[in-house]
Amino acid sequence: MRRVTFAAAAGNTIETYDYAVYGFLTVILSKLFFPGAQPGVALLSAFAVFGVAFVVRPLGSLVFGAIADRFGRRTSLLGTLVLVAGATTVIGLLPTAASIGIWAPILLVLMRLLQGLAAGGEYSTAMVYAAEFTPQNRRGAMTSRVQLGSVVSLLLAAGIVLLLNATLTREAMTAWGWRIPFLLALPLGLFGIYIRTRLEESPEFRALAQAGELPAAPVKEAFARHWRLIVLVFGVAAFQQIGYYVAFTYAQSYIIQLGFTPGQATLATVVSIAVAIVLVFVGGPLSDRIGRWRMLLGLSVVMIVTAYPLFAGLSSARSLPLLVLMTVALGVVPALYTSVAPATYIEVLPAKVRGTVFAVGFAVAAALLGGPALYVSQFLVEVTGDHRAPAYFMMFGAVLSLFAALAVRRRRATPLLADRVAVADGQSPRREAEQV
Repeated sequence: MRRVTFAAAAGNTIETYDYAVYGFLTVILSKLFFPGAQPGVALLSAFAVFGVAFVVRPLGSLVFGAIADRFGRRTSLLGTLVLVAGATTVIGLLPTAASIGIWAPILLVLMRLLQGLAAGGEYSTAMVYAAEFTPQNRRGAMTSRVQLGSVVSLLLAAGIVLLLNATLTREAMTAWGWRIPFLLALPLGLFGIYIRTRLEESPEFRALAQAGELPAAPVKEAFARHWRLIVLVFGVAAFQQIGYYVAFTYAQSYIIQLGFTPGQATLATVVSIAVAIVLVFVGGPLSDRIGRWRMLLGLSVVMIVTAYPLFAGLSSARSLPLLVLMTVALGVVPALYTSVAPATYIEVLPAKVRGTVFAVGFAVAAALLGGPALYVSQFLVEVTGDHRAPAYFMMFGAVLSLFAALAVRRRRATPLLADRVAVADGQSPRREAEQV
């Protein structure tokens, strides 16, 4: 179980690291790849390129989700990791607009598209793989440990950017220092590929293969028979996508716009992410005890109520300690929510098309909500002139997920092979009174 969890989390860490690095370096990239635009327009352009990777994630989900259901979870995991690590490394080697003009942003967009294709299947397949080894009474804990990979990657990316900002001059950081975090994707990717080549296939997939029940056309079956489940996954993922990217990626650029230095903004973000790691570690096991839907519902309500006051406090912060405190507070609910959601996806989906339905629903949420999160948040600030405006977007996501949590409550959990094995071994997983 430790090997399975580590392998799933390692790839998830690398994939999210690659995304996070771009988010933390957006201010610099906007000057290098969109130098002729006004500062606000250049920043919006850079945020738009960040969102481009999310546009193609549904396509990646169809490809890699179908691979996971037809040819195995392990095969899909290897493919996504090779693609995302390669594309990120190339970003670190790209010439800027000063060297090749319009081709610089075009190549940047192309690499982001490749990252998006890989990400369309990475997160969902990693979660499915780990969950299919785990009985229900430990599934929240196990998937939250895989989720830790995503949060740890944010800390890793933010820490590297913070270190570079502290050791390099602003001129050096703009000239060549920004490339270092992207180039680190190569050794990280090679390490992840090595780990994943040593994996065995999940017991759930092996059982389907031995019984001759693998779907011949997973995508067709997912949309024809399980489209409602795709919508349900989208709803649960709504706040996870918006909250995660606003609280842990957009916050860094947002803080700089409030008048703080890049180093102070990164420091506040690093502390927030460090606290989030603890909360993710705690949230998963807690959902094993009190139930998934209860936590999803409660956290959505809390975010609806507190989003605006949190942004009001953050936008009015004038000292570094208060800035750090409010940044941490903004990330508490998104961190807890993202620790509970993964096990929920697994338990409401049938094994035959679990990879495809999970990947598609989650990728569509990423494309429509997660990818545009940075752009929409900045757009709301630009249009309204109100630094508290991003709160409305977070509240919107929380409302969608609130209704999804109510729908989860009405569904019975899909039993996994690991649950039946646990009962046969005398472990007697605790029954959930609310079905999940």
